Amino acid sequence: MQTKVSVPKDSYLEILAFTTYAYLTNKITAYSGLIGGVRTLGQYIENFIYGKIAEVAFQRFLRDRLGLEVLTDLDLADFIVGPYISNLVALRKGDEYEALRLWIEVKEVRRDQRWLLVPASAVRSRPYDVYVSVWVGLPGAHIAWLTKHVPEVMNKMSSEWRDQMKVIEESIENIPCEVVGFVTWNDVALVIRAGEGDHRAREELDRRFGHRSWYYFSGRESLFDPDDPSWKGSKVRENIGFSLKRLREASDWSRLRELILKNERLVGKVETRRAGGFPKSCGRVRPHEDYRDFAFRCIEIQLENIKRRYGTILRKESWFAQPLTPSL
Repeated sequence: MQTKVSVPKDSYLEILAFTTYAYLTNKITAYSGLIGGVRTLGQYIENFIYGKIAEVAFQRFLRDRLGLEVLTDLDLADFIVGPYISNLVALRKGDEYEALRLWIEVKEVRRDQRWLLVPASAVRSRPYDVYVSVWVGLPGAHIAWLTKHVPEVMNKMSSEWRDQMKVIEESIENIPCEVVGFVTWNDVALVIRAGEGDHRAREELDRRFGHRSWYYFSGRESLFDPDDPSWKGSKVRENIGFSLKRLREASDWSRLRELILKNERLVGKVETRRAGGFPKSCGRVRPHEDYRDFAFRCIEIQLENIKRRYGTILRKESWFAQPLTPSL
């Protein structure tokens, strides 16, 4: 199956608008634990834009290759809030959209990455049913072309600078992406068991993905390439990893299509830890309640509120036109 897709500049601009809107309205926290402080808008855009492009690329892949129409939060008429939300929000069923119970996390990879990595901390607190890896061919200087649209800057640019800005802009006219592969929660759970010494889990993973093409990185080890001993990667935190090369070969897209259409979760009960960050309209998480179930109901409530307010859950205008202050 053809897994290469492109994301047009219009989508890139909407992602830029969505990200800027989220920053200006503080919809998604600008605080970063990695830097120990609040991120600038530039850091924020760089952190989010690759991930959103990966989501759109996967969305286009599902539409064009598997005949499934799904929505991301970019497509919604208003912003939905929550620290634990699927990257794909709803699936089209006839003329209506059904909230997805099968939660998919789209993980972007770029440049020389060799692994799909899922942080162990996220697996424990916010597990997903499916993890999809999407390579995003966005240049590192992608945002630079915006400077040529500032008259004060454009008037100072030499011809060499202008030519370079044109090259960068051309590179985002259609951003090349590849939907590399996917794993299910069952695969992730096997790696956890293998990391705990379960030999049967190891054998099953070797059968599915090949020896050393899956790995439980304990947080004291560096990335490696199972097919290239000369390649040396950086040290990573505790992660569940799958080699991208083998993932590309092992992924059965017809199986994923079946899972999405069936629309049932694979993850069992998720114990509640930190339950803040959801809107008040969703209520509060009760002690010992399934955190995942609460988060899903909260998404349904927000989608219903959006439809009640706008008559549809679908966005009609650009995110650049979204009011920055809530209406009374």
